[in-house]
Amino acid sequence: MGMDKKRRAVELVKDGLILLLSCSAIWLSFQTPLSAPLRGLFREEGTLSAPGTGQESDLGSGALPMAIAANVPGSEHLPEGTEGVRCGLRYDQAACQELFQRVAGPLMETLSSAGAPERISRSQWEAALTSDLGVCLDFQGEVPLPVLVGWLSGERTGLDAVVRRLALTVWEDGLDVSYRDERSGVYYRCRSQVADSFSLVEALSGLTGNGAFFAFESELYQELDPDTLLLPDVPAPAVYTATNPMSGTQGALEELVRDLGFSLNSTSFYSTDEQVARSGDDSVRLSDRGVAQYEGETLFPVLRQGGAGELFDRVETCRQLALSALGPRCGEARLYLVSVEETPEGWEISFGYSLNGIPVLTDLGYAARFLVEGERITQFSLYLRGYTAAGDSSLVLPPRQGAAALAAQGLAGEELLLTYVDSGGDTLTAGWSAIDNREG
Repeated sequence: MGMDKKRRAVELVKDGLILLLSCSAIWLSFQTPLSAPLRGLFREEGTLSAPGTGQESDLGSGALPMAIAANVPGSEHLPEGTEGVRCGLRYDQAACQELFQRVAGPLMETLSSAGAPERISRSQWEAALTSDLGVCLDFQGEVPLPVLVGWLSGERTGLDAVVRRLALTVWEDGLDVSYRDERSGVYYRCRSQVADSFSLVEALSGLTGNGAFFAFESELYQELDPDTLLLPDVPAPAVYTATNPMSGTQGALEELVRDLGFSLNSTSFYSTDEQVARSGDDSVRLSDRGVAQYEGETLFPVLRQGGAGELFDRVETCRQLALSALGPRCGEARLYLVSVEETPEGWEISFGYSLNGIPVLTDLGYAARFLVEGERITQFSLYLRGYTAAGDSSLVLPPRQGAAALAAQGLAGEELLLTYVDSGGDTLTAGWSAIDNREG
């Protein structure tokens, strides 16, 4: 009997030690640099959102387009008596998000089951935008299809094009996806006989036409990039105040590197002409204007995000890291992928700010830029800015006058696009910009 009591006592002591060691291991794992990015995957992404919307923490939020044009012609696909409509959504991120959520399922199903891409002509591309029942998604940045498919489904794809716009259209009993490869300017179409065309028809039902059109459909806009999406009404984008969220805030750098995943117990802080945080061979330098620059080789490995492939892993790891730093500080902006480029050093991955679907052009050219060498992020630069709607509207020229001004400056063939230009001031108003998207 006495031996049984001793044995039970020993077992209880063992259980207690195991519990204590488990808790210690969990605590230590959250203090080590290697686990730091993982914490960002399981927490809210701050206030990174367009006005009136939230930025989801799931992977699909990275795929959110900034403009959508839906084409619903009167056809055999629609109930009898239904008239065709054209609905364009631009400079309204909440409306784009709502419609995208309706078509994301058919898009994911089509991309996941699409056959080999076949080359198509420019006229076939225009037909996909204007004649077929479907939707054109404009991501503004240049998105590799492996990354887009990864965001939508978490799966790997054999498609390797880099796209800005995708057209998802009904084809017989299946769905087509058409696009231009931004690297070559060549147009392609992939067909899926598995994807259900009715799901897209249902997603686009109930839309109200608003007279949206593409520049190639009007003789009045022949001087523009033909794929420029235009709305008949003059837009009235909000005025925003812009601030440096790192200015005048004691401990701002400490809070930033903590959000990035640095262990504060092993990080030293000092000032030269910049503020510096150093942990071993890894460092972050913060300038007075709010630019944070990282160099190192140990803190930020590329994280496996499932089975979507190495390129997706690189981009998504960078996106999560950017969100962990910029999300709590950027106010009403959201991030979008600008470009993914392979360089002799590795992969350069850039993100930009947008405000209610309007790109913000910073004088640095980006909101966040990363260099990925092998399986690690070795450099990045963050431009920390905070944006808040001021309650006023920008005065913008009608699109026709904007196009005429563009042509008068010798910029024929470029896209007419509203942008905010942030050169470090405290107020942002929107205006027309010329964006060169010509083939290749």
